Parts: sequence; structure tokens; C-alpha cells
Amino acid sequence: MTSSKPRHHTSAFAAFAVASLSMGCASAGPTPPTTTAATANASARDQQEGQKMNAEIKTLVQTYQRSLNEANVDLVGSVYADDAVFVGQPFPTATGKAAIVALYADFLSKLDFNVEFEILEIELGEDLGFVRTRSRGTIVPKGQKPEGSEGSREVFVVKKIAGAWKFYRYIFNPEV
Repeated sequence: MTSSKPRHHTSAFAAFAVASLSMGCASAGPTPPTTTAATANASARDQQEGQKMNAEIKTLVQTYQRSLNEANVDLVGSVYADDAVFVGQPFPTATGKAAIVALYADFLSKLDFNVEFEILEIELGEDLGFVRTRSRGTIVPKGQKPEGSEGSREVFVVKKIAGAWKFYRYIFNPEV
């Protein structure tokens, strides 16, 4: 489902657990009644947490965009998890941050990027999720002028590591 606005969803497991706990079970004894104010407060907290996580993901994607446009290999390394995997045409698959950074160092030394990412969808759990994006712009050999723009479709699997979201898996291909 394509959406112009990023979305955040709690996991189905979390929703099931909350529903199960609110119904209570015979062996656990009676469940205290839920007040409307308590429910509203919990909903507001969930919404604030979702907005915070969405903002963190947007910052992560923007940092990645900057790393490409500025040919900044250090920024590239900052967005990937140590055990990340990079899969994208026409590049070879790279496994692990060191291999991914080496791959970027090679092609960023040869290519000029001027790209912008648009976030189409965000699905996040507590520490794992995905981001679907579309990018547009130019990628040309160093010193050449772009003749037109191009686009790609991307899926980033993100993982929360030590409190920060990182790219865990990155898959992309040219838009057709």
C-alpha cells in the first residue's frame, strides 16, 4: 500500500498482548477497570513514541542522503549496523560495515551524487522495522554534467542498536 505520509505501526504481537492483558484470564484474578483517562494517556504516549521513532528514521535517511551527496564515507559508516548487508544493482552484495564502507569509498570516488529520498512507508517494531523510499536525482561520473534525472526504489530494514536506528539491510533497484 502506497502512502504519501510515513506511517508507524506497533507490532501485531504488542497489540495482541495488550488486548489479552486487558481481557484478563481466569487464573490471574480480576483485572482493574481501565479508565478513559488512562487509556487516553497510554494512547498519547504511544503516539508520541511513534512520532519520535519516525523522526529518528527521517534523520537516518537524511544522513544517508547527505553522505551520498557530499561523498562522505564517514557518514556512510555512521548509518549502517556492524552486521549490515547491502544489495543493489549494479553493485556487488557487501556484508558487514567494513565491506559496505569500502564499496561506498570506491564508487563515491568515481561518481557524483545529487539525490533526494522520499519516505513512502515506515513500519517499526520495538527494535526492528523497515522503511520504503523512492529516490530521484542524478548520479554521474566525476566531472561530467548530468543529462537527466533517474530514480530508484529502496527498502531499508532498520534495527535499533544501543538506542539508535541503523540500516541493517539495504535493498534497491532502478525505477522502471
